[in-house]
Amino acid sequence: MILIADSGSTKTNWKIFARGKTKTIKTTGINPYYQTQGEIETILKEEVLPKIQNPAEVKEIYFYGAGLSNEARKRDLAIPLHFQFRNAEIEVEHDLMAAARALLGDQPGIACIAGTGSNSCLYDGKEIIENIASLGLYLGDEGSGGFKGKALIKDYLRAKMPGNIRREFEATYEERSAEIMENIYKKPFPNRYLASFVPFLCKHQKDPYIKALIAESFSLFFDNCISRYPGWEKLTINFTGSVAFHLENILRAVAKDKGFKPGKIIPDPIDALANYHFKKGNE
Repeated sequence: MILIADSGSTKTNWKIFARGKTKTIKTTGINPYYQTQGEIETILKEEVLPKIQNPAEVKEIYFYGAGLSNEARKRDLAIPLHFQFRNAEIEVEHDLMAAARALLGDQPGIACIAGTGSNSCLYDGKEIIENIASLGLYLGDEGSGGFKGKALIKDYLRAKMPGNIRREFEATYEERSAEIMENIYKKPFPNRYLASFVPFLCKHQKDPYIKALIAESFSLFFDNCISRYPGWEKLTINFTGSVAFHLENILRAVAKDKGFKPGKIIPDPIDALANYHFKKGNE
């Protein structure tokens, strides 16, 4: 049995290969930057193991996730995985590698993530050779759902929203200033909370104010990250992530206006990753 996982801060997609059949499951997001080994182990015990008939038969695990940019974080995830799947060979990689392999396979290009968070890399067809740091929610994350949600909330709290959008916002969400500030500054996963406003943005993306807010977020992502990769003019810019997928029209328009060549845009990498590993296993 083989498990392939792609995890962001909000959710984890799992692909299970067993006896010639495949199964897809979804669980809570796993990110060792925000969660302890104990919390990760609880998710594995409560959400993953009950959906696997015999965990002892799992022989290979390929886990790709946010927050896995250094060896210490990779160990924080690998240890709980080893405890639950003692017979498995485990490979833990950053979610950027998942994006690169899913979007580009063995071809060079620029792979980007635009979901709850954002990131990007220059990929040579085998390895990630450069990464302009995302810097996370408070210092960067341009293009992400969290960044867009932050811009929306900022305008709401400062009474900068157009009246029609403010009325729609207050009809959709019960939280007001005090609750919003508590969710952002006192509760865990503020990035998830801010990204939870993306469905509102998607619903109203044709409104001039909302469209401009979304476009500005993507524009900053291209300016601050993508334009800094050498040779970007000759490469396609490819995206995975729900934010990129559901706001594809605006994303492509911004990219073209700024002289970039948009390539693939997919909602998540799990199916393409499964094909990648299946192909590698049969070479």
